[in-house]
Amino acid sequence: MTNRSNRRRGATALELALTGPLLLLLLVGAADFSRVFYHAVTLANAAGTAAFYGARNVTHTGDTRGMNTAATTDAKDLTSITVTPSRFCRCPNSNDNVDCITGSCPASYAPRVYISVQAKETFRPLVRYPGVPTDFTVGRTAYMRAQ
Repeated sequence: MTNRSNRRRGATALELALTGPLLLLLLVGAADFSRVFYHAVTLANAAGTAAFYGARNVTHTGDTRGMNTAATTDAKDLTSITVTPSRFCRCPNSNDNVDCITGSCPASYAPRVYISVQAKETFRPLVRYPGVPTDFTVGRTAYMRAQ
């Protein structure tokens, strides 16, 4: 009887030794996936906050410093966020960009002012996975029309 229980203990230890590293890799992979998801959601919120700040009125559309501050304040958990706000104009019934100062639209419409804010960050996984780069860029962009 003791010989049989010793073999069972040995088999259990062998199974644990073989499956343990795989289970640990899956656990760390799930943690990295959730970290990427968290960073993407945080960047989307930061870009949206900056676009909302810039679209409050036409005078805020040129305040890139204010949009940068709004985004970095919203994404305070992320350390190396890069924010790129830009302003562009379009005619009401077109997807073509026009000059915001000298641009003219058909039927005497005034060009509409829009804000685009891109927020991005370099993400580094916890572990080096085969076939996955050591670091990559996660980014989100928000668009909003100025009021």
